[in-house]
Parts: sequence; C-alpha cells; structure tokens
Amino acid sequence: MKNILYSFVVSFILFGCYVELNPQITNIWWRINSTGNKQLMIINLFVLMLAPLQYLFYWNPNAWDINFFIWWIIIYIIFLYIPM
Repeated sequence: MKNILYSFVVSFILFGCYVELNPQITNIWWRINSTGNKQLMIINLFVLMLAPLQYLFYWNPNAWDINFFIWWIIIYIIFLYIPM
C-alpha cells in the first residue's frame, strides 16, 4: 500500500514537471490569464491527468508520454524493486 501512495506522489510531481517543461506541451498549470499575468492553474493538470479516462487517444503508444496512468504504472513497478 505504501508503494502505491509513494508512486502516485512521485508520478504526480514528475508528470506535472514534464508536461509543463516539455516544449511541445507546456502552459498546462502555469498559464497567462486574461489580464496578461502568470497564474497557477493546478486544475488543468488534473484535467490532463484524467483525460485518458475519457479519450482513447491517450492509450495510443504515441501519447503515452502524456498519459498519467502509464507514468504511474511504470513508477509503481520501479518502486516495487526499490527496497524501503
């Protein structure tokens, strides 16, 4: 159970950084609002995380880099082999 929680937290942080810093995606959770100021929009990150539950496109191997569940599965498998 501890591995599931740890892998979720690590996946969330890494996925959030990846989608924000990837030049092909970017501006997911740190956006410019209507007044021209940068604004933190964490809800957009959650929308992107849950998108694979609504759209089959995210399960295509070409889109696995933006599929949070793939990140979580891979990191969970890694955590299974790390002694804690």
